[in-house]
Amino acid sequence: MELGDLRTLLARRRGNMGVRAAAREIGISPSTLSRIEKGHVPDVGTLEKICSWLGEDTSKFTGVGNLQIAFKNRKAVPPRTARSLAKLIEKASEQFIEVEARGH
Repeated sequence: MELGDLRTLLARRRGNMGVRAAAREIGISPSTLSRIEKGHVPDVGTLEKICSWLGEDTSKFTGVGNLQIAFKNRKAVPPRTARSLAKLIEKASEQFIEVEARGH
C-alpha cells in the first residue's frame, strides 16, 4: 500500500462520521484529519494513531524494501517526490550492501 491509499481507507472507515468525531477517536485534531484526507503526508506519530484506528500496520504505508520512510508534513515533499526519494535511498542502500559484501 502507499500513503495515497490512506485517504481511501480513512474515508471508508469514517463513513458518515463527522471529521470532529473521527479525529477525537483517532486522537488528532480535526484540521489534521482534514489535511490528511486531502492528501497531505502525516508525521510518524499521527500515522501510527491513524493506523491503529484503521486496524492497519503502519509499515504498509512507510515500507520501501527494508527501509522505513516518513516525512513530517507536506512542507517536506509531495508524496510523488517522497516515493522517488525512497527508491533512491533503497538503491543506495543496496549498493552499499554490495560494496560491504565485497570487502570494500
